[in-house]
Amino acid sequence: MIVAESQTVRYSSPATFNDPFEFQSGLHFDFNPDSIPSEFLRRLEELASSSTLPAVDPTDPWGKLVFLVRSNYATQGIPMPLRTERGIEAFQVLIDVLRDTQRRYQEHWWTTLFPGIRVFCVSEVSNSPLMWAHYAKNHTGVVYEFWSLPEEDNALSVAQPVEYLEAPPSFFSETEFVDDLLSIKRIDLKSLYRRYAYCKSAHWRYEQEWRVWHPLSQTKDHDYIQVRQSEFKAAYFGCRMASDARESIKLALRQNFPAVQLFQAHREPSSYELSFTAA
Repeated sequence: MIVAESQTVRYSSPATFNDPFEFQSGLHFDFNPDSIPSEFLRRLEELASSSTLPAVDPTDPWGKLVFLVRSNYATQGIPMPLRTERGIEAFQVLIDVLRDTQRRYQEHWWTTLFPGIRVFCVSEVSNSPLMWAHYAKNHTGVVYEFWSLPEEDNALSVAQPVEYLEAPPSFFSETEFVDDLLSIKRIDLKSLYRRYAYCKSAHWRYEQEWRVWHPLSQTKDHDYIQVRQSEFKAAYFGCRMASDARESIKLALRQNFPAVQLFQAHREPSSYELSFTAA
């Protein structure tokens, strides 16, 4: 009823979602940071011995090291000081940088980014009995259908599908970290949180979800965003919805969204499926 009367939809904080794993990865690594020195040397040798010029930044200190090693690789290989135990120990600074990056980003995530994230979730389907049971009060509620309108640049035009995973994505990979150090490809720390915005446990795959989100909200739990008349496509009333509630919502919709199509859900007698007729 709120959507029909207020002409808004709610973007909610993931902290209020029914899934406690939403956006809440531990920003973990899928590798042992202690292996960084050996991986660094392996990657350095790969770049130095490559038949093509490596795409590293020649002005970066680590990039300069790549070109220096490359210029002498045919006769010297990887310089011995880098291969000795003492040389490996010197790379401990890389591990310290990695762990410090993780610590600082975790702090930034929980204190600044996560509290301000607001999400609007939609589904590809309107006839899923599970979705009706879980999100429409056991089929007593209503499902709204909205248009994605790229030509109007509305919010849903930038919605992206959720990726359903067996395990949360890592903070970043060992390869990404080493490539960043060697100035091959920089890690964009500001965009790392996007990895968590569009992924959920594979247990939720039945939702077939897409979502829109924005960061840095100043509200406590949710924001209300205006819905344009051109965005509102249809409303589907649950098969268990009370007639008085249905008529109230229909009245509000006809007043505020006169072009919206209205449908009534029915249980199919010979299958576990829903069908819809004009309401």
